[in-house]
Amino acid sequence: MASTSCSGYIAVCLPSAIIAPLMMRILAITLNWRQPQLTLECVQALRSLHTHVDILVIDNGSGDNSAEILAAGLAPAELVCLPNNVGFAAGSNHGLRYAIEQGYTYALLLNNDAFPSADMLDQLLAETSDDTALLTPVIYYEAQPNRIWYGGARRHKHTLDLRDRLQNQIDSGQITTHDVDYVLGTCVLVNLAAVAKVGLLDERYFMYFEDLDWSLRFQSAGYRLRLVASAKLYHRVAVSTGGVESPLRRFYLARSSVIFYRVHRDAGTTWIIVLFRIGSAMKTLAKLAWHRQWEAARAYVHGLHNGWIASRQLVSATSVNE
Repeated sequence: MASTSCSGYIAVCLPSAIIAPLMMRILAITLNWRQPQLTLECVQALRSLHTHVDILVIDNGSGDNSAEILAAGLAPAELVCLPNNVGFAAGSNHGLRYAIEQGYTYALLLNNDAFPSADMLDQLLAETSDDTALLTPVIYYEAQPNRIWYGGARRHKHTLDLRDRLQNQIDSGQITTHDVDYVLGTCVLVNLAAVAKVGLLDERYFMYFEDLDWSLRFQSAGYRLRLVASAKLYHRVAVSTGGVESPLRRFYLARSSVIFYRVHRDAGTTWIIVLFRIGSAMKTLAKLAWHRQWEAARAYVHGLHNGWIASRQLVSATSVNE
């Protein structure tokens, strides 16, 4: 028989598993950048969740008519408009700060091109604990709802590379709920008490790798990261950056990867990381050249150079502070 909790003098008992979510205040946070209709679609999916969440939409300096479209379609959700595009990390931090200040227990960070199943949040909440900082659902391709996009990531002990052995597999029941090394910012339920101790997303990453950086920092502080097999999310992959091989996406992937691996090199084996990243860069450029995606290739090289300069400054600043 399920454990129960009773309140006052009323002879009514509810299972603890039901009462716990009722006691939590949860804020869903999603960013918009020039995609108001997609964002409204995401908000509608949030409104269909079985568990109630307050919703905060942050327009990340779109500079078009996004604010007007969102204001007309969002009520009663909250809309905040930033004057400039500050990137994913800084934009998300704006929402996380608000959630902490307003006394929320958890924040649900969600890309605007990702859509939760109605019971996703219920399944995530069932796995919460004080020592778990981040919880993530299994993520599927929206266009192929049984094909896995993210099924739990391990970290290679020498290269720090993300290893997801289930990616692109068809879900046949092989996924289990378990602790992981990396969670992705596509969708993550955030324990705000843990954030108060470890800190917000690192805003030096404009876009990409801020989630891997956060994962490492939480684990270093002794927190767990957890994949919940029964929680499901459907991702319209890379829509927010113009496609998988768009120059914008290639630039920021390259830039942020250099920063991440240089800042965290001591968590792996430095010389192996250097060789692995050089090989990875050559492989990526060869692929882009083979498909004659010259603009994306140029953006990728520019991103590598920009990331190297930025990471040198970060490492120098860290050395001075120490």
